[in-house]
Amino acid sequence: WQVRPEPQRAANETVTASLAGCKAEAAFGKKRREVLALLGSPDEDSLVAGGNGDAVAIAGVFARLLALCDDDVMRVLTLVMAETLAAGSAVVEALGNHLNVDMGIWWQPDDAFFDLLRDKEIANSMLADVGGKLVADGNVAEKVKTQKNIIRDFLAGENGRPRVETWLPRWMKFPAESYTSRSGSAPPISGHKCSRCSCANSRSGPERRFSRLPPLRSRAPLRATPAADWAS
Repeated sequence: WQVRPEPQRAANETVTASLAGCKAEAAFGKKRREVLALLGSPDEDSLVAGGNGDAVAIAGVFARLLALCDDDVMRVLTLVMAETLAAGSAVVEALGNHLNVDMGIWWQPDDAFFDLLRDKEIANSMLADVGGKLVADGNVAEKVKTQKNIIRDFLAGENGRPRVETWLPRWMKFPAESYTSRSGSAPPISGHKCSRCSCANSRSGPERRFSRLPPLRSRAPLRATPAADWAS
């Protein structure tokens, strides 16, 4: 019998750096340290789930759990589920929809996100989201870099642009929405834990690709992009 932690690998160094300062990751780390303290673990940076198969160590954890109240045992169980729930799975999508998760609380576009945004049509649609159709239409012929800079101005309230707070790309919402109807595969975006994986999704066609996502509740659910939007 084994419970394996989700690897949570980042796609590249840029995403790794983004995750290091992620609000959700910091909140999850705090919860993990609290659970490790309940279990009497001397290592504040270790995982709760997993281990090396040491039966004596498992027996020690079992004895510790027997001494805890039911509420604390449930805290341990919740943390273990959060560490081991398969990221990128349809379960994450279903839970996010059921729990009505507000991604804006946990994530905002950063440098890693904009570095990976290279589609001109999508950038213009995002510009319409934050600046309105008039601004988007006026810059539709501009380079992707220029349109991304204008989006950044709106999000930061700089260069005379009114600030737009808690904006999210349509992919990051629960339920997810799309910018285009094109088919293809989606690269990971900021906050995504690792390389792409695919799973069936009956709501959006034969297949929809997801970047791996952190588990819900204890760890903020970070979203993947619908495959169609990143096709060139």
